Amino acid sequence: MDESAPGAPIYEFLGLELRTIAPGKAEGTMIVTEQHFSGAPRMHGGLVFVVFDTVMGRAVHSLIDPHTDIATIDMHQRFIRMVDKGPLRVTAEVFHPGRKVMQIRGEAYESRGKLAATATGSFIILPERQRSDKPR
Repeated sequence: MDESAPGAPIYEFLGLELRTIAPGKAEGTMIVTEQHFSGAPRMHGGLVFVVFDTVMGRAVHSLIDPHTDIATIDMHQRFIRMVDKGPLRVTAEVFHPGRKVMQIRGEAYESRGKLAATATGSFIILPERQRSDKPR
């Protein structure tokens, strides 16, 4: 499938490459640099959350019209180990594709390929709201 996502400013800031790997599944990769660090020499946890949210949203969009708006209802993130400099790979999979709300889970792998964090979330589909980038 390997569809590239339309660009957004946050993707550029993070250096995030996003792709759909199958219906309901997405992957994001980036190189973690000191620009992404918190006060300590590791990636800021809030940025890990943003990457999860972005990749999970991409997985949801792979099952619906990509120009339909969605919103994160809730998300829970669990850290297993720190994310240091180097490649970060985040995967996401919709495990309950409801008509209005989709349940999704994700995993983040740090530079050595070890599981660094997991996340689960719920995304609501807002069909009455079309994104402004919808082709006319």
